[in-house]
Amino acid sequence: MDLTLVTKPGPDTEELDTGGLVTKHLTKKLQKIEHRIGGNISVRAVLTELNVGFEAAISVQGRYEIVGKAKEPELLRAVDAALDKITRQVETMMDRKSGKERARRASGQRRGAL
Repeated sequence: MDLTLVTKPGPDTEELDTGGLVTKHLTKKLQKIEHRIGGNISVRAVLTELNVGFEAAISVQGRYEIVGKAKEPELLRAVDAALDKITRQVETMMDRKSGKERARRASGQRRGAL
């Protein structure tokens, strides 16, 4: 897994200090996503400090390209919210790929059928 972390400080600060905590948190969560997708992934996380909080934009590229964005008042909450969006997208794709979603949709009554 290749992780690129980009930080953009706010207008009043010179540098956005993550202290390694965000990198550890991202690595732990993304390893689970990498295992679920299968194969090697490349991740780019852009953390931006806003006037009223933080914005996290996480892009995962591998077999699929998945993007999650979130704005929250705290940095780790923004990262978690973006990762939750990515996790939901991965689960949806894996269900479609495995046929569970397709089987569920096919089990209902079709339109126009008598």
